[in-house]
Amino acid sequence: MTATALIGAAEELAVFAAGGFGRRVLFDGNRMRAVLVALEPGQEIPIHAPDLDLVVSVLTGTGRLAAGGETRWVRAGDVAVIPAGAARGLRAEGGRLLALNVVSPPPSESDHAPQPEAAWPPLEPAPDVGSLIREEHRHLHAEVEELGELAELISRLDPEDGRARLQKAVRFLREGLLPHAQEEERSVYPAVERVLSVWGSATATMVADHRHIARLVESLAEVADRFLEEPDREQARRLLHALQTLVEVHLDEEETVYLPLLARLSPDERRALHAHLAGEEPAKKKEG
Repeated sequence: MTATALIGAAEELAVFAAGGFGRRVLFDGNRMRAVLVALEPGQEIPIHAPDLDLVVSVLTGTGRLAAGGETRWVRAGDVAVIPAGAARGLRAEGGRLLALNVVSPPPSESDHAPQPEAAWPPLEPAPDVGSLIREEHRHLHAEVEELGELAELISRLDPEDGRARLQKAVRFLREGLLPHAQEEERSVYPAVERVLSVWGSATATMVADHRHIARLVESLAEVADRFLEEPDREQARRLLHALQTLVEVHLDEEETVYLPLLARLSPDERRALHAHLAGEEPAKKKEG
């Protein structure tokens, strides 16, 4: 029996196992046991129903928790209280999962016996939100490349032609790129934040990119309204190059860093986000 105080980082205390799930007993007393549970992707604590009270605190990762007669998607920061006799189980989905289980009274080996008739419900199919956004990025990339081409041409174009081309570029930036950025801040970034909530504002730098792009667009719009003397052409060239570079880097960061994380949202969350971005009404369905 361990009865001493313990303070430490969960990821350093965790013990993962190749077969079954990893567990480390942090406290074992007469009235309760505290266990740090470490699950690799796809590993689980089978559904069982001992006559013991249980508190589960998810520390890192995402997965599914069986509690009583329902199954819920959980992630870091979620807690559950499951009374004695109610079914319980935990399964890692989308990556490693760490959870702290506090059981009272301490369990015996027989208490861990899985229920023969209990099974995890299959995960319902959910759309790939990342592919939807990547397709929109593909169209944006084509327009952004034209900014660089216009930057190289601007000093040689007739003033009226140059002005018309700049105004066309501004229309794309105002009506295509900036609304895309605003929609990401409304829906996509909050979804990513839910996965990365343990680290705080993980998308703050991406929002800052949007603000900087918006300022560059307004500066370009001011130039596009002028007759385009030589200094105006040079300023337009610089702004177009800056926009092309910043937007291309920004889109690449989203696709390589953030979009893969959307796969870790629950199926219900992915369905709702996909429907919102596709302009559809999401079906109201409870995760099971």
